[in-house]
Amino acid sequence: MAEPGDPPHALVEALNARFARIAGFSYDHRWWVVATCVALLAGAMTLAGQVRIDNSYEAYFDPGDPAFLAYERYRDDFGSDEVSYILYEAPDHEHGPWNLEIMRRVDELTRALEDEVPFIYEVKSLTNAELTIGVPDGIEISKLSDGLPATQQELLDLRAQYLSKPMLVGGIASADGTHGAIIIKMDRSSTDPPEAIRLDPAKGDALENLYPQVTDDAIEKILARPEYSDLRFYHSGDVPLNAIYNRVIAYESPRLDFITSCVIAALLLLTFRSFVSALAPIAVVQLCVIFCVAFIALLGWKLDMGFGSIPTLLTAIGVAHSVHILSEFRTRYARLGDRREALVQSMHLVGTPCLMTSLTTAVGFGSMAFVPIKSIAHSGAYGAFGVMAAFVMSVTLLMALLSMARIELAILAALVGLGAGYLATAGSLDPAVALACGVGAAALAGGLTLALFERRGPPRGGKGGALTRDVLLAIAAFDVRHRRAILASFGALFVLSGIGITRLIVDSNWLDDFSDKVPLKAVIERVDRVMGGTTNVIYLFDAGESEGIKEPAVLREMKRVQEIAAEHQPLVRKSYSLVDVLEDLNQVFHGGDPAHHVIPESRELVAQYLILYESSGGEETEEYVSADYRRASVELRLALAPTRETAKLVARIDAALEGSPLEASSVELTGIGALWLKLMDYIVSSQILGFTLAFVVIAAMMVAIFRSLSTGLISMVPNLSPVLLALGVMGWSGVFLDYSKITIAAVAIGIAVDDTIHLVSRYRYEFGLCGDYVEALRRALVDVGRALLITSAALVCGFLVLVLSVLDSQATYGILLATTIVSALIADFLLMPALVLTFHPFGPEGAQRTEARVPEAA
Repeated sequence: MAEPGDPPHALVEALNARFARIAGFSYDHRWWVVATCVALLAGAMTLAGQVRIDNSYEAYFDPGDPAFLAYERYRDDFGSDEVSYILYEAPDHEHGPWNLEIMRRVDELTRALEDEVPFIYEVKSLTNAELTIGVPDGIEISKLSDGLPATQQELLDLRAQYLSKPMLVGGIASADGTHGAIIIKMDRSSTDPPEAIRLDPAKGDALENLYPQVTDDAIEKILARPEYSDLRFYHSGDVPLNAIYNRVIAYESPRLDFITSCVIAALLLLTFRSFVSALAPIAVVQLCVIFCVAFIALLGWKLDMGFGSIPTLLTAIGVAHSVHILSEFRTRYARLGDRREALVQSMHLVGTPCLMTSLTTAVGFGSMAFVPIKSIAHSGAYGAFGVMAAFVMSVTLLMALLSMARIELAILAALVGLGAGYLATAGSLDPAVALACGVGAAALAGGLTLALFERRGPPRGGKGGALTRDVLLAIAAFDVRHRRAILASFGALFVLSGIGITRLIVDSNWLDDFSDKVPLKAVIERVDRVMGGTTNVIYLFDAGESEGIKEPAVLREMKRVQEIAAEHQPLVRKSYSLVDVLEDLNQVFHGGDPAHHVIPESRELVAQYLILYESSGGEETEEYVSADYRRASVELRLALAPTRETAKLVARIDAALEGSPLEASSVELTGIGALWLKLMDYIVSSQILGFTLAFVVIAAMMVAIFRSLSTGLISMVPNLSPVLLALGVMGWSGVFLDYSKITIAAVAIGIAVDDTIHLVSRYRYEFGLCGDYVEALRRALVDVGRALLITSAALVCGFLVLVLSVLDSQATYGILLATTIVSALIADFLLMPALVLTFHPFGPEGAQRTEARVPEAA
């Protein structure tokens, strides 16, 4: 059989020789290699234990981003904007939340939340909400908690007064009186330093000892008490949302990674019929996942939603190197009967292609490191690091594991088993992490033990049996007979995909991240239907001087924005500002006459109202104005909707303000909704930048690898098909291009090109031997086709594990990536040969060349 390799070239031959020496060294010093990896693992686990989880909005923005800086200025004036929002109803009681007995329980609940929930700033409910009424000598601000009514009728009379206050309706009371709400404002943020969000210092930084998890748990435990069983609660807001995101990363990512490892190990076991061949690659990639987390900690970064799918992706991608190595090793070991010689020759043949494929995949990830979305940029950087770490471990640790005899495997199994026992009982580790490590190590130990009883002679060949050979030869024959039809079909597919891409919608709706398996999704949807306004945009007004907000002209400009926004129903459910408080005060001072629900006429009158309000115990104004009365906010509460609807609203308000500019103040847009709008802008630029950078760099690498412009460019054409297909399918099916999918093009091309490198390298080599394109295709497909099938199957199975995620965004991402791998394999087996057979990029037929041979073991 022809020995694969590249034409003589100093760099390639130097690399081939270097990989052969690495294989020999790893065989001769296998225990040193294993010991070094264990030492690295210990250090990596120490670093990984220090990493924090952050899924706040800060995770998406660079600290110097103008949109984020505007948001930070708003928070400096108005404090943390993180809340828990508890909607409730009492369906079994007449008058619902306005039932006197229910109101007493809500009062008790409010006090319990204030006293027992950690990291809160204040709790606001119907029982402590301010009710402002006029009295002969001024105003009186009362609260139900000051003394609940003695009779049900008295409470119903008060209900009419409360429901007449626009500031309360849609916030803590529904307009129809069927629901109430409790708003818990926090004095912490998810991005605060660990010492500020740690509940019990003795328990360290375990996830369940940190805000917001401890706050979420405390609220849920109080709501579950039997004394509140007549109330039906719907707990939503930033606290439960951030808590569930954090738990998904902390607990679901390892779970999906474990499932991916099991699925791929089963596939490798079925393929190679060897426990060592199934488990050794899994051990290698899991080590790299830990290295990746350590890399994140070393750089001072945090785990965010960009990390969610990385363990699964690295596991699937990292195994691909091992498949090519194992396939070549088993073939040569079967022929030579010498384990060391087989390893040396295998690495001489596949080491350089594996390096090239690792570099192209790393480029796919790394191209996203330059996008403006911080979490995506970080995931691109540590994804590229993980890919290269997997390559290094594949050519060192995997070699050492394949070198071991029975007794050595028994010793290693015992050591791993001891490590499993230690990790499972290590008091310094998070219990969930310790359990995961322990179970994983125990499984590896058990697998290595089973390996002791498997057949230990030279294995049967790794290139597949007669059936695989016949299928691959049939594919080659099909390519030869139908190359024009193949080119025409793919051309039509490119056109259809291009049309689909023009239909692609850049948009996002954060609630669509969750599958229906997450109870919080239904809760948020109910809160949105009943109260509305589960997200917001904020217009921050600056009067230019202290006390300037009290100027009626400034207040009228704020009111104008509220009136423009009110025209955009049903998106804008409600607005809040200092204007609402002042209009209410003006009406109270005029005997409750609705005609006086307007802004006071003079700055002096505004100042007087505010002094009387604050001296009477009023506190709500601090939510809407800075302490020096220079800045004030207008908050627009928005219904759940795609971000493009928010963009339309903002565009209309901007157009109105441009047509009639503000004169007494300046204004800037901020708030969570504004940050989502900025993310939309970044998504478009990130997709273009990431894919363009990945394509250009990978194309240049392909030209350099094959030392031919025509070969390099032709090899890139098949790798465009999976990217175009994925984006085209998204366009035709109406799947949004959002922040969770912007890496799809760059990562897909980085992964898809791997098989092309292996196949084109072998195809070119075989052509150099026989000088015939058809025969060279037959030889190349038979030689590497089975390995390509196995790696593609492993990638598809690994990516499809993401379908089990509770996040629909992760599931969709996995399906799209799996689709790209299948289409890339089809393109490599059909389109690439058709292009080569048509354009003859390797030169004219009939000219045979002398090729470098595989060296004997060093």
